[in-house]
Amino acid sequence: MRRLTRTNVPAAIAGAAALAAFAVGIRWGTNAAGGSDSSCYLNEARLFASGTTHIDQPLVDQAPWPRAEWTFTPAGHLPSPARRDVIVPMCPPGLPLTMAAARLARLTPFAIVPLSGALAVWLAFVLGRRIDSPAAGAAAAALFASSPIFLFQVVQPMTDVPAAMGWLLAVVLAPHPLGAGLATSMAVLTRPNLAPLAGVLAVYVARDARRAGLWRFAVGVAPGLVALALLQKAMYGSPLATGYGAPGDLFQAANIGPNAARYARWLLETQTPVVVLALAAPFVVRRRDLAWTALAMAALTAALYLPYRVFDDWWYLRFLLPAVALLIVLTVATVAAACRRIAPRAATPIVAAIAAVMVIAAIATARSRQVLAVQAFERSYVDAGSFAAERLPRTAAVLTVRHSGAVHYASQLPIVSWDTLPPESLDTALAFLRSHGLTPVFLLDAAEESDFRARFGKGSLAGQLDWPPIARIGRTVRAYDPADRARYLAGARIETIDWPPAPRRH
Repeated sequence: MRRLTRTNVPAAIAGAAALAAFAVGIRWGTNAAGGSDSSCYLNEARLFASGTTHIDQPLVDQAPWPRAEWTFTPAGHLPSPARRDVIVPMCPPGLPLTMAAARLARLTPFAIVPLSGALAVWLAFVLGRRIDSPAAGAAAAALFASSPIFLFQVVQPMTDVPAAMGWLLAVVLAPHPLGAGLATSMAVLTRPNLAPLAGVLAVYVARDARRAGLWRFAVGVAPGLVALALLQKAMYGSPLATGYGAPGDLFQAANIGPNAARYARWLLETQTPVVVLALAAPFVVRRRDLAWTALAMAALTAALYLPYRVFDDWWYLRFLLPAVALLIVLTVATVAAACRRIAPRAATPIVAAIAAVMVIAAIATARSRQVLAVQAFERSYVDAGSFAAERLPRTAAVLTVRHSGAVHYASQLPIVSWDTLPPESLDTALAFLRSHGLTPVFLLDAAEESDFRARFGKGSLAGQLDWPPIARIGRTVRAYDPADRARYLAGARIETIDWPPAPRRH
């Protein structure tokens, strides 16, 4: 075995931090097609792996209620702008493409984000080492791996960690224009709204390389832009269209002030005010050109999100995760540079001690914000999906809203989003589904049942939900067969199963 020396200890620390990030992502991973984002990525990956970009919905043109194209659309999807009877995923294609590759290789798509997290932590080390020193790199890797927002996202199948990894890789490869361009290409596919960051890297490449370097960078970026344009044309009807709607509806100048206050507060609360030292990095570190590039990319990332929608939950700091990674690297590099000037002989131990204290503080913050409890919170999606896939007949049509993405991912059964049905149309919808050989099933979260009764209870007996469910799924979800109501009122006993079934004792 290779013995640890002073020269490879930082790399060993960074490697351990990367392995820890991967282990956290696997051990506490949700493995869930949960809300609209995660269910979109996973369902889109399934489509890509099967060689298509859309799902046919032939019942849409026959349904006798308005806006039926939305009724058969699960979370994370939207009706195709080109064809009313087709639905498409609404999310960008970068992460689904890598998940699709994993599926084709017979690997779980849920491993992609933990792997991206491990690579991002290692890249934080490489960038910190290049900007300042190996000690700074090791500290940056440890701090990024323990960052509350990183830990919150590395357990979820979403784009935040892969986006951070992609841009870190692009910065690390900046001295190699073609490699930087290819990394940028994938980063843009993963989070297209951050495409302007490529301009910052182009400035660095143009300054740091010969004129041919800029061309090589452009050649590397081109495949991502072309793939994005082709996929957006296929799904949304235009190379410039996205699944999130018109930019004017998403970005508004009035959002800049509220978002600036929120993001600043969340960043200082989760990374401590020490992160402000990142601003000094370009003036004190060894590779000031690379530090300026990293700082400019972090600032531009924040600027691109300031006009975006305003959210109140701290974990929306996830949008800025590429910036958080770069700021952590620059913060540690600043601390390391200062320690060398103040106490040159003891600089490395001092940096290590400061980093250890900050890691402990970050972990304490992460625990207080329950970042590893996401798995338990999202368990209902896994249970609802497995119930639909394993217990419902293939003729079932599932009336559900909150769990529509999970049910669609796990079972590929037809989804009927009941919140798009007019209040007087429930019985019409049930009769329509039965006339087409489908068996309606209600799948509702406990919090949704009162809304379901309020919406349909006055105009439909089935909307009153006054009979026992066919299943209690986890702690909060129930499944009802509307055909059971008449049987129950006639005196029949309705059997309710618990799902998942309790493990058998041997």
